[in-house]
Amino acid sequence: MDPQVRILLETTYEAIVDAGYGADELRGSDTGVYSGGGLSESEEVWNEDPDKINGYAITGCCRSMFPNRISYVFDFKGPSYAVDTACSSSLVAMVQAYRDIQEGRCEAAIVTGSNLCLKPATSLNYHRLSMLSPDGRCAAFDESGTGYVRSEGIVSVFLQRRSAARRVYATIRNGRINADGYKPEGINYPSGNMQRRLAQMTFEEAGLRPQDVTYFEAHGTGTKAGDPQELNAITELFCKNRTSPLLIGSVKSNMGHGERTSGLASIAKLVVALQHGVIPANLHYKSPNTDIPALLDGRLKVINLL
Repeated sequence: MDPQVRILLETTYEAIVDAGYGADELRGSDTGVYSGGGLSESEEVWNEDPDKINGYAITGCCRSMFPNRISYVFDFKGPSYAVDTACSSSLVAMVQAYRDIQEGRCEAAIVTGSNLCLKPATSLNYHRLSMLSPDGRCAAFDESGTGYVRSEGIVSVFLQRRSAARRVYATIRNGRINADGYKPEGINYPSGNMQRRLAQMTFEEAGLRPQDVTYFEAHGTGTKAGDPQELNAITELFCKNRTSPLLIGSVKSNMGHGERTSGLASIAKLVVALQHGVIPANLHYKSPNTDIPALLDGRLKVINLL
């Protein structure tokens, strides 16, 4: 069994108990499981020696079994499937869970994200694509940012309708998904325009005003292309008609890029910040990226001090 699955079972149990429930209370319920994940970096290990292959690498490492193993162990009867949209996987899983609860397809949901770095070849592939930071730091929004650092993470959250919840950390107001479509720069190049469009549609649908947002948790990978595309899009939408700077940050400066689990890692950071009344400071931010004008003129402010 992929070690991600074993840890997901543990964190799912912890999420249920932390929400004020006993695991047995939910057995047989229409609880859905939505797993954001991708590669199993352990599968090749189980298949290296043909004489030792027993077939269980399929049921232990297949992506579809990540959520289904949780559904099986906890006896959940709702939708159960894996989502692989690269670094947005766990957030897309959360949006799907949110929509399914809204529309009555399940009464509650476990949403997970998982990423373990077990195979050097995966990191080497990212390095050859010039995505990784040569100095081992994720300097989000900084002029020195030259790439990201891979990191591990396993996150499980329990979603319910507010009326049924026993312990509430935060409320989801809306969620939407889109795609960049064709770009002349290539499939790996980010589109700030599509990011801005998605945020605008999400806020309009929820009846919220971008100028009322005080803090924005960004993707913030510390890459030369990604940070300017994202933050310039944020500026265009969120910095109009403001009376104070928009505070921003990225958990990747603290823990590296959890890739498929990075979205839920950002959510976890925000929930902890709400609980304690303190936003964790960004690390490695010294000189603003000159390709992001709003950092230079003060419309955006990186939280780099507690």
